[in-house]
Amino acid sequence: MLWRRIKKNYRQMKRRLSWSLFRRRHILSRHPEAFIRLRARQGDVRLHLCCGTKKYPGYINIDVVPLEGADIIMNIPDDLAAIPSECASEILMESGFEHFYQYQQDDVLRECRRILKEEGRLVLKWLPDFDLIVDRYVRHRDRGGADNTFDLYQVYRYTHAEPTPENSPHQLHKDIFTKDSVRKLLERNGFYIEKLSNEIFQGETYSVGMNIIAVKPSTATRGGV
Repeated sequence: MLWRRIKKNYRQMKRRLSWSLFRRRHILSRHPEAFIRLRARQGDVRLHLCCGTKKYPGYINIDVVPLEGADIIMNIPDDLAAIPSECASEILMESGFEHFYQYQQDDVLRECRRILKEEGRLVLKWLPDFDLIVDRYVRHRDRGGADNTFDLYQVYRYTHAEPTPENSPHQLHKDIFTKDSVRKLLERNGFYIEKLSNEIFQGETYSVGMNIIAVKPSTATRGGV
């Protein structure tokens, strides 16, 4: 048992040292546009925006903060202009789109549409569904809190994401969404909805998150062929 603990502590210390001394600097030194163009020449490009610490194989993982999950650092939406048009088959934002202000959302979606190939997919995961959050809170309140599961703190947690001094302001949710508002927002920016469903995030109890697959139409689709 003691030997396992020593090995675990050693691996953690080694990882932290390699991150602070090498890997973080390596990420910061990469030129985003050149990195993406190189990957595009090598094959299919899939982008994972607002990746945080989640590094997904097969994706170019992008965040504004130099965390261990990132391949390159970009300020979204401003830096998206450096990404070539129609180079990606998929753009994933997992627990990401809610971190943009309303005045940024159209710019983000327009850039995503430009970057995607025809029939490319924009995948938005775990967008809080405000209608369901409010419904769950009202039912809890009207029962006098008898179910003891969804008080005002839970509303805050889902709508604002519990920012802390260590991760503010990036962790803060900057808007609220409903199925109707998301659908209108995506359609206004030239996408059609392939899937929009409520699902339960791992470790949570209630299906108050939306998972959306939006598609950039092909020229034939837009022409009605």
